[in-house]
Amino acid sequence: MKNTVFADKVYDYCTGKGLLAGVSCIVAGLSGGPDSVALVCALKELYDSGRITPKIAAVHVNHGLRESADDDEQLAVSLCGRLGIPCKVVRYNVKDEARKMGRGLEETGRILRYKAFDEYAQEISVAMGIGLPGVRIATAHHKGDLTETFLMNLFRGSGLEGLTAMSSDPRIIRPLLTMSKKEILGYLEDTGTEYALDETNLESDVTRNKWRNDILPAIAGVSVKDPEDAVCDTYSLLSRDADYLSREAEQAYGRCLVRAGGCLLLNTSGVLGLHRAIGTRVVRRLWQDTFGNLTDFETKHTDIVMGLMELTDGTKSADLSFGRTAVVHNGYLGFYEGDGTALACAMAVNTGFPAVPAAFEYRISVRELEECSQTLQLPDSDLVIKASVVENSEPMVYNTFSWICEARDLIIGPCPAEGDFRKAGSPHQTRIRKLMSDLKVPKDAREHLLAVKSDDRILWIPGIGHSEGFVSSASRSNWLKEDGNASVKKLVRLDILNEGQTGETF
Repeated sequence: MKNTVFADKVYDYCTGKGLLAGVSCIVAGLSGGPDSVALVCALKELYDSGRITPKIAAVHVNHGLRESADDDEQLAVSLCGRLGIPCKVVRYNVKDEARKMGRGLEETGRILRYKAFDEYAQEISVAMGIGLPGVRIATAHHKGDLTETFLMNLFRGSGLEGLTAMSSDPRIIRPLLTMSKKEILGYLEDTGTEYALDETNLESDVTRNKWRNDILPAIAGVSVKDPEDAVCDTYSLLSRDADYLSREAEQAYGRCLVRAGGCLLLNTSGVLGLHRAIGTRVVRRLWQDTFGNLTDFETKHTDIVMGLMELTDGTKSADLSFGRTAVVHNGYLGFYEGDGTALACAMAVNTGFPAVPAAFEYRISVRELEECSQTLQLPDSDLVIKASVVENSEPMVYNTFSWICEARDLIIGPCPAEGDFRKAGSPHQTRIRKLMSDLKVPKDAREHLLAVKSDDRILWIPGIGHSEGFVSSASRSNWLKEDGNASVKKLVRLDILNEGQTGETF
């Protein structure tokens, strides 16, 4: 089967950009309008001729905003039926959803469309038994869309990412990005393919339509070059610069990233040591990995976070958009939404105070330890506790978070923030809360620090101190000098380790 010139151009663009490498299925957004209809038809044309191998599927999102919405849905379903490709229809009440989200209709519609695309891509990956990276989402953005988006973002004061926002990424491809509207309509006319017209595109009461219908024609009247061609040339140059900075930022992000307890943190000194153009991109990447997207993270928020990282005294936080918070503590930056306990515990762990956000209690029996040592996984944490019985006469190897005491049954659980604690060798008791405050334990983690007790007495608070037993050669010497300890035969040893470690504490 001979392909049309239009399909040939789509093929050349896709292969030149490597958009289909490793792809088993393409999920194309199909509104029923000329752009998406041309996209689906061209992809199917290439598949039927054997020039591309990914299977083609389509998803139509009915926003329920226009009287002709059901007609558009029927057109999309009929087209897919004629082409012999699956079509999933998803319906939303965008007005209701916009009220719930507190966003405009246009933005809400976009969010819901991509939600539908993502969900269908996941369904297909499961049905085909392939990984999600083997499924690409294809949208019908063309040269005119690129031009409008570029100019709209330019006059919003966007940086490189905003100006090159149409670049295809590993999840989304845009096979028509070098096609003009005239070429799209010509292809549909030549092939006699029916499509729907969105009458609202002719109205200039929506921002994008004003650019399309009013501003761009005015620019064309005074420009020495077609506005679309001019913007596309600039876009190509800026995309190369953005790609370079993105690669540099990705490497820097890997160097600064710390994973703890399911949370993502950045080493603030590492970020502040970068050129600001890279450092801000590293911060944006942390936001994206924490929340799944960059929605509502603007330059003003990046500036707030960069300033926050320069404050080194204790814990500092800043409220950002939509109930999200940035926190800096003792050289680490993290973001959270809602409850910040997990992030606070992760920061506590990385500053030397083992903490677990979930409530738990483990009881250690000496009799059971004599039969076999135990490894206890702490909930919602990367930490484990290795418990064993050792002989008092054995040579001891000490780690930062190891503790040894006379053999007895123990209870391991959260440390109470209230009450008193007397460190070994000290004649005085100190309020536990004061100890935590003096050592700058993150506030939201203070009721989640680990403590080891016997009956109701706290024997060890890792990172803070011990009241009995020993943690080093020096403290063992002092312990042995106490009455009766030299004659003790058996000891219980606890080691706090990172999950997967066998002999090194975190």
